[in-house]
Amino acid sequence: MSTDLGGLPRPEDIAVLVVDDDYSVLEVVTEFLSGAGYRVSATTSGADACNLLRSGRFHVLLADLRMSPVSGWEVIRAAREVAKTEVIVMTGYASLDSSLEALHQGVFDFLQKPLDFERLDRAVRNAANHNALTRRSRELLENLSARNRELEEEVRKIRGEMEARSLFDPVTGLPDHRGLRNVLAGEIARSLRHHHPLALVALSLDRFEALLERQGEEAGNPALARAAAILREDLRRSDTACRVAGGEFEALLPMTAKAEAERVIGRVVGEVRRAGIDVGDGRVLTCSAGIAVLPDDAESAEELLRLARGALREAQARSGDRLVLASGLSFR
Repeated sequence: MSTDLGGLPRPEDIAVLVVDDDYSVLEVVTEFLSGAGYRVSATTSGADACNLLRSGRFHVLLADLRMSPVSGWEVIRAAREVAKTEVIVMTGYASLDSSLEALHQGVFDFLQKPLDFERLDRAVRNAANHNALTRRSRELLENLSARNRELEEEVRKIRGEMEARSLFDPVTGLPDHRGLRNVLAGEIARSLRHHHPLALVALSLDRFEALLERQGEEAGNPALARAAAILREDLRRSDTACRVAGGEFEALLPMTAKAEAERVIGRVVGEVRRAGIDVGDGRVLTCSAGIAVLPDDAESAEELLRLARGALREAQARSGDRLVLASGLSFR
């Protein structure tokens, strides 16, 4: 709808539907409104008025109440419920009951016959302005609701990305211990259900603290990143490695028996040594590892973790640069 400088519709852009079964009234009202510049459609049939309201867009409906067989009230309901059109009632038989019913039906104005045409013009213009503002308000609310839904979806997406990123260690790019715990419960349940072995490995970079003391914190991150790269290169795609804290890592190897786990992790231990990361005292960084396997060594996540870490401590106690299996150790 085109508007004037005030943002309200101009008469030539206001579509008015007039319905009155008295043809003489219909003719006079139509002639007056057309002369005032409004776009006017007219009918003496309530049924035709309902059809016009459903098929066209009218800003204002002028309706007589006493019509048959389709009453003015039925036309008014169609205007308000279907077409979202403002309604002005024209009647020569106003009563308290009809006035109350008009208010209940959301009628915009109530004009007594014979009509005061100056008041009629003012009522039509006010109703059209109200209709335009209501439609605009509804569009703005719909757009706002749609934008709010988009923003909520963006927030959910960003929150999900942030939560996912929070499960990864920024130095190594590996999941942190929470990421591995999320995988561990499912892998243990799958292992027990299908009777497949599951190996859990606890690893630690030997003399990592000495590296930090001698060369500073800035030397720690490249060492951690190199160790993480070795884990990614030597582990299989089905395996999961994570950084726990400091120079400590853990790895989960599904469907892996002791012999295979020992072979894979032995390669990791050797690669860390061969990387030649200087600790600063003439020695290179090495790695210790402890391995526990389900169901041979444990049948729960807590026990598996405890045994793998116990085996790691045993490897460290033996001067490091080695791996130890939890099987047969005294701490069991």
